[in-house]
Amino acid sequence: MTDNRVNASAPAARVLQRLPLAALAAILVVLVVVPMGILLYASFVDVPPRPGSPPGDFTVDNYAALLSAGNRAAMLNTLVIGLGATLFALVLGCGLAWLAARTDVPFKSLVQTAGIMPLFLSSLVGALAWSLLGSPEQGYLNIVLRDLGLPDFVNVYSIPGLIFVSGVYYAPYSFLLVYSSLSLLNPELEEAAYVHGARFRHVLGGITFKLVTPAVLGAATLTLVFIMENFPIPQVLGSPEGIHTLPSQIYRLMATAPSQPNQASAAGAILLVITAVMVFVQRRVLATREFVTVTGKGFTPRPRELGRWRWPAFACAMLYVLAAVMLPLFALVQSAFRANPYTTGIAAMFRPESFETEVMAETLESEELQQSLLNSIAVGAGAAFAGGLLYLALAYYVHRTKEPGRRFLSYVAMWPAAVPALVIGLGFLWTWTRFPIIYGTLAILVLAFVGHLLPQGFQGISSSLIQVHPDLEESARVCGAGKIRTVWEILIPLVRTGVIATMLLIFILSMRELSVAIFLFTSDTQVLSISIYNAWEGGRLPPVAAMSLVYIAFLFVLTFVSRRWFGVTNRGV
Repeated sequence: MTDNRVNASAPAARVLQRLPLAALAAILVVLVVVPMGILLYASFVDVPPRPGSPPGDFTVDNYAALLSAGNRAAMLNTLVIGLGATLFALVLGCGLAWLAARTDVPFKSLVQTAGIMPLFLSSLVGALAWSLLGSPEQGYLNIVLRDLGLPDFVNVYSIPGLIFVSGVYYAPYSFLLVYSSLSLLNPELEEAAYVHGARFRHVLGGITFKLVTPAVLGAATLTLVFIMENFPIPQVLGSPEGIHTLPSQIYRLMATAPSQPNQASAAGAILLVITAVMVFVQRRVLATREFVTVTGKGFTPRPRELGRWRWPAFACAMLYVLAAVMLPLFALVQSAFRANPYTTGIAAMFRPESFETEVMAETLESEELQQSLLNSIAVGAGAAFAGGLLYLALAYYVHRTKEPGRRFLSYVAMWPAAVPALVIGLGFLWTWTRFPIIYGTLAILVLAFVGHLLPQGFQGISSSLIQVHPDLEESARVCGAGKIRTVWEILIPLVRTGVIATMLLIFILSMRELSVAIFLFTSDTQVLSISIYNAWEGGRLPPVAAMSLVYIAFLFVLTFVSRRWFGVTNRGV
């Protein structure tokens, strides 16, 4: 009788044991697999997958349409801008990383901060600010040049302009990856080269950066992926001159009448494949372990003496801050606080009577700004809370259990890293239009952000869990504590700071996001980034500048609080 009871309870125990895996897998399928599957389905049928509509007929015409002149130009622009901006971002990021990690440059902490300062501005705000600075006719830089009697040659509405702005705002990613590798580089290897008569440029190119090749190549691949999938910069700076990339082309196919959603899905699928290949290459590069310079033998980092080049090097770092932060802020303040948006010369830019606070006051009092800010906070908080719980459960199951399916869950959790944000938004659009309870509400934005930020959240909490040795939990179990009590009283307090830091990071990233939300918002659910973008499309530049300043201030406070209280890094921001 006893044996029969044990045999009967064994299947039930196995079902309960596999229940967490089934629940987590179901959530990941809903957040990642289904949206991508429906997007691919929409790219192979002749009608959009709308509620109540019959299934479409299979066709490859959507992909054939990508061979049109406009789509071919968009793909070529994506490649040219991506490669050019990546090279520029690498020069900036690696140069600043080398100065901050390997030299005696003055005010080294300020140079290190310079490498990440552009992260306080989203690419949308950066593009809007540079449209005010570098437009051919009324750009502030061209006004200054004309006033000085010089030719006005600045034009950000061009391929070089797009490369410049993209490179400036994606250089921090190269800085973050390369700086950590340069900090761990053994200086004895460089000193040995100098002893044998090597020149500085030979050591820098033949030893220093060659030893951190995995980090450099990883930074290049990651930066290229981010730039190729970026939507705000090519949309704001490329559209006025008809310069489209794949992301802006997807938006144009969806937003212009008549819309072509199936072609947009095909373009999204192509962009998905391109970024997936690039992320795969990046993963392989970062997995390289053939450039070991840190061993059991200790070493003391000794900075490279720059001599007479110390202050010019510092000036170059500050020049980057000027281009990435100070000039954009200057342009936004000029536009938001000027009584007349048109400026005649340098003197008019600083004349006190030219300024007023009416536009800023109206913007702060407008219901649109207040409601969009509240929506952004609600969506960010929802994504941080729901995502934090999901990422914690997922990280615990992967790193703290020996159940089957752990590796599958970790792979699926990283898939969104290979999916462009605009494509994720399009996939969620097709998925949730059939569910009016979710579609058209803030809930769909929360779900989309949780899915889009899954890699960052999962990795952030995983890093905290990995740092806690399992022996602490095993000791509690030996003393009679159950699994739930052990997790609640031992593990959670130890990783609490890391979990809260990750949740704050998710909140900040959600506040910055535009591409995911561009297809999912309604008039009642638009967030602050959407309000800024809509105001720009309407040609209302002073309100755009005013809302952008509010946006920057809010993001700065969030980032400062997260770094000050919880040690949140800027990785992935």
